[in-house]
Order: sequence, then C-alpha cells, then structure tokens
Amino acid sequence: MATVSAPTPKLDRYIVIHVATTCDEHGVYVTKDSAEVIELGWILLDAKTCEELHRESVLVKPVNTPITPLCSTFRDAIARFDEFAKEHLISKNLEFAFVTLDSWDLRVQLPREARDKAVVLPAYLQHSRTFDLRTDSLSNICAALEVEPVQTSAPIKHNLPFHLQALAPASPRRAMEEAITLARVLRGLIRKSQPPHEHPEILTRPMDARADVRAFLAERSKVLHLSGLPHDTTQSELESWFTQFGGRPIAFWTLRTPDQHKPTGTGFAVFSSHEEAAESLCMNGR
Repeated sequence: MATVSAPTPKLDRYIVIHVATTCDEHGVYVTKDSAEVIELGWILLDAKTCEELHRESVLVKPVNTPITPLCSTFRDAIARFDEFAKEHLISKNLEFAFVTLDSWDLRVQLPREARDKAVVLPAYLQHSRTFDLRTDSLSNICAALEVEPVQTSAPIKHNLPFHLQALAPASPRRAMEEAITLARVLRGLIRKSQPPHEHPEILTRPMDARADVRAFLAERSKVLHLSGLPHDTTQSELESWFTQFGGRPIAFWTLRTPDQHKPTGTGFAVFSSHEEAAESLCMNGR
C-alpha cells in the first residue's frame, strides 16, 4: 500500500525502539521472511524535554534458533511491552510515536512473526506510527553534522556518513545499546532543529500504518504497493509468488528510474476486487 503522510497530533512521548532478529547480514542462513525477534529494547522520552522517563529490554526466545533459556517467548515479550504501554501511555491518554533507525522491524517483522506464531498484537504495534530516522531524517542529521550522506547498497555501517560510522560497530550489540544510541541521535536532531517552526519537516509526519489501512479500506482499493523486490524479479516470479500464498493479481507494474531506467525494487499489484487485494495484505513480509 502507498504510505499516507498526514500531520500527526501533537506528540507527548517518543518510544525509541530497536528490534533485534536472527536475520544474518547477507540473508544466507536466515532470510528476512524466516527471521525471528530475539530482543526488544526501548526508551521512553518526553517529546518536549527529551527527558528519559523509562527504559527496558526483553530477550525473546526464538522457536527455530537455539538460544539461551533465559529468554521470554515472543508472546510474553509482546505482553510485557503492552503492559509498559498501558502503564506509561495508554492509561494516561498520551499521544506517542515510535522512533527507529529502520522501520522494517516494526512495520513488517513484528506483524509477520505474530501471524506465524498466532500472537495478537496490540493495535499500536499491528499498525504502528513510526519515525524512520534513516529514511526520513538522515539528510537532516547529516546537515546538522555538516557531513554528506553516503548513498550505496553496502551494509548499513558503510551507508552512514563517516561521523556516524562509529555508532554502527561491526560486532552485534544489545537492543538496549542500539536504543540508547538512537535516543542520542534523536536528541541531537531535535536540538539542531530549533525553533520548530523553521524546521516544519522534522518529526512531524511519521509513517502511519493505521492511516494507510483506513484509507485502503475506505477507498476499497484494488491496488497494493510492492517494495523491497529484488531488482531482477520477473513478472512470472511475481505471479508464482502470489499464487503460492493464494493471491491472484490481474496485473503487475514495476517502477524504474526515469533517467537510466534502472529497477527501483518497487511496484504495484492490481487485483480484480478489493476483497482479493485485502486478503493479500497478509503477505506483507513474505
């Protein structure tokens, strides 16, 4: 689905979150669609003062990968996060949004794994409202640091400007360590974006999955937006992939760059009915 970018209500809290999974860097041993969450780490910040109000992490025991018995199950980890959200946010009727370096884990990984493991996610996780710092704010972070962003297809450490590469060490780190780093980046971004009225594009339009779904249902759309496609994907491969999961699109469109006509890894699938398109939403993350 296309992303709806609507102004968000004035936020009271930011949840800086990092989701660690079993997916290896190159997807050789563990592919993205079979990855499992192994840790959640989050920090709650006051949106006005950036004061830290709470921090917590939960180790998650994956089903398909042997790991320490000290971990919780995926179901228990989600339940623990929901307890935190109810205590610190929902019971106080506070507006909040997630802040992450890469929104894939919140938008795709958690809903896909929840479906696989028959876990019902709270509505705010099933359709999250998220600021993706790498996608939305990397250029602003680099401008604040007076460095140039590096646009390559290399691993994330090498896709960061030199000044930020130290924040992405080669060895894996705990989710809480990543959340602490992201909180530092968020505070710096807010500090460098004052006064707010002179930087209206900073932290004002999160990716709102709930708004996306509402628009999709209200319009009875028959079109799904595709992203993350391998650049050499053919139409027959797309047809086979949808058929494998019971989908029956009547047409596909893939997008290319206007100048060099290179694949962008994005496109659209068109269905004969809204109901068929809606059924194929469950393929998100496959």
